[in-house]
Amino acid sequence: MPLLCPNCRTAIDTASGACARGHTFAEVDGVLSLLSDGFAQRLAEYEPVLSAARKAEGKHLLEVTDYEALPFSPAAETRPGMRLEWRLRRYDLALIQRLLADRAAQQRVLDVGAWNGWLSHRLAAAGHCVTAVDYFADAHDGLRARCFYRADWRAIQMDLRDPSVLDEPFDVVVVNRCLAFFPDPAAYLECLRPRVAPGGLLIVTGLQFYWQPAAKARRVEADLRHYRERYGFDLFLFPTRGYLDRGDHARLRALGLRLHAYPPLWAANLRARIDPRRPRHAYGLWTNAGLTL
Repeated sequence: MPLLCPNCRTAIDTASGACARGHTFAEVDGVLSLLSDGFAQRLAEYEPVLSAARKAEGKHLLEVTDYEALPFSPAAETRPGMRLEWRLRRYDLALIQRLLADRAAQQRVLDVGAWNGWLSHRLAAAGHCVTAVDYFADAHDGLRARCFYRADWRAIQMDLRDPSVLDEPFDVVVVNRCLAFFPDPAAYLECLRPRVAPGGLLIVTGLQFYWQPAAKARRVEADLRHYRERYGFDLFLFPTRGYLDRGDHARLRALGLRLHAYPPLWAANLRARIDPRRPRHAYGLWTNAGLTL
């Protein structure tokens, strides 16, 4: 895969892992660390604290046998607050499998916000050529968990805000339940679209839009305060609202993203129309109809 150096934007030699200006990038436990010097330092301070906090709150999967079954693992659903999380991810998997069934047998897939690799594993096991990218490379709660799966895919730890370092197009790009955590969700999709090959598909999962977001904003602030007071760090890696509102809905549609309701969540979406403090659940699709990048 052609890669650009996040420090100087020159091409990285795949054999040596170095760019023409001498910046080198190492692979550890099957995960390539493609980080600028400054961002690497930021993660070195942030990631261990986040990992310790999630482990303390029982959100790590610690049994290696749990990973292969995701998102259907009963053990994952016993983690605090994770039952709904994994049910929603099962809806994502069914959606993506249906969308890919109409395409060629082997697709070049980019999994953005791949987390512990659960979706990358499923798609790689189905025969697709998958690249998983995330900020975090934790051995249980990040990309290095790839060693617990039998299927193989490429894993890259990187600054997700800068997808241009991946210097090639993909047939399918999945923004994996993480769009709300970018500082400007619509702007991020704009910079991600050049990574979608002609005829390729951009899939954005896990969109939750709040028509009246005040209560959600208070819950987010309570979470931030909890992590600051108990663990001494800011939960969000970058400043962000942490949720999507009606304005985001309009901006994403203006970009050409087609928004669809999740069929299994029809009752939740009906409740949201009655009570606008509740989220409307959706996924987004965009097809690159251009002939060239």
